[in-house]
Amino acid sequence: MNNHLNRRQFITGCSTGIAVASMGISRHALAQAQPRQAHYQPILRGNQFKLTVNRQDVNFTGKTRQQAVTVNGSTPAPTLYMKEGETVTIDVYNQLHEDSSIHWHGLLVPPNMDGVPHLSFAGIKPQQSFRYQFPLKQSGTYWYHSHSGWQEQLGMYGAL
Repeated sequence: MNNHLNRRQFITGCSTGIAVASMGISRHALAQAQPRQAHYQPILRGNQFKLTVNRQDVNFTGKTRQQAVTVNGSTPAPTLYMKEGETVTIDVYNQLHEDSSIHWHGLLVPPNMDGVPHLSFAGIKPQQSFRYQFPLKQSGTYWYHSHSGWQEQLGMYGAL
């Protein structure tokens, strides 16, 4: 008995296996396997921004989950695109039922604009606004996030 498999037998066997396996795939299964359209976070450009911090239901897996902390309705928060040398003004409105803050991670900002509650400023009280205003001294890729409670871990972070 010859146990040697030649090239022709191998290709024929593979082709047959693929054909048989594909017969069992339904249209429904194929539709489920199609890649979903990617969701991109908004990009805001300029030197004046209005950001609203709130909570809302999120759906990452096709099933609504607990509420996330969002900025302008999204998590991650919108990407803020700014230019070095400009003075940046960012008005943040806190619609949460707790204090909030935004820390500009990596940016060289005045201490009272750093966004660390009870250290560099009092925090943003519920239903109140705070104006961050500072010169943008360096270019690069940075991020911003909350330094209040678990807000960062619940979705309050974005790119700079």
